[in-house]
Amino acid sequence: MENTGGRGGQTRADTRAVVLAAVRLFTEDGFEATTMDQIAVATGVSRRSLFRRFGSKEDILFAEHDELFATVASFLEASPDDPLTSVLSATRLVLQGYLGDPEITVPRYRLVRAHARLRDREVAMTARYQAAFSRYLARCGGGGDRSLAAGVVAASLIAAHNHVLRGWLRDPEQDVREVWARFDEAVDFVRRSAEPMLHTSPEPRRDRVLVAVYPGDTGREELLRRVAEAVREAEEPGRAQGAGGPART
Repeated sequence: MENTGGRGGQTRADTRAVVLAAVRLFTEDGFEATTMDQIAVATGVSRRSLFRRFGSKEDILFAEHDELFATVASFLEASPDDPLTSVLSATRLVLQGYLGDPEITVPRYRLVRAHARLRDREVAMTARYQAAFSRYLARCGGGGDRSLAAGVVAASLIAAHNHVLRGWLRDPEQDVREVWARFDEAVDFVRRSAEPMLHTSPEPRRDRVLVAVYPGDTGREELLRRVAEAVREAEEPGRAQGAGGPART
């Protein structure tokens, strides 16, 4: 698995393989007892490359969070929908990122529950999404000071997402269709509460349409690929169907 192309050559698949190997070691031997040397041996990556790429065991455990956050941020920037709809769709991408890779997300949840410093790291991750959603709603939602309403809506949306996510993490064998049904119900509740605060308009901000089509059971890798491709097409007029045309995968 050793990558000779430098940090820029590290692929998403490489990242997942390292994270998965590390999660298995953390689960079998304990997070504190596992060393970076052990992870390097298990993944076939040199110790030096491992530290250069990730920095620490915590960075490895949460590496895919960083990639997912970057994808969500790109999605928001390219979304043609009204701000509230865009953020609701972005939240769906976040949940899909978890549901699409239970081999990592379920044991990571158990590790986080067992270690206070990992919980602190996850709280920081959650705060990053909330801050990004709040900034986006305040910036894209029209005139006036919307910071309070944007912050309240972002916090409500994160709370709804986490409520559904924790239910699945505690029982990952449940039918994923039921999970999505609960998510849709929770998001609809937030939407109904948020619309009067944000005075949302159903009209899109731009005449582009960004569509990333994926089945409900799409895995993390394929999900991120499709969203990234849709964003690239939306940002490159003429690549797919010309300026103003829909960008689809």
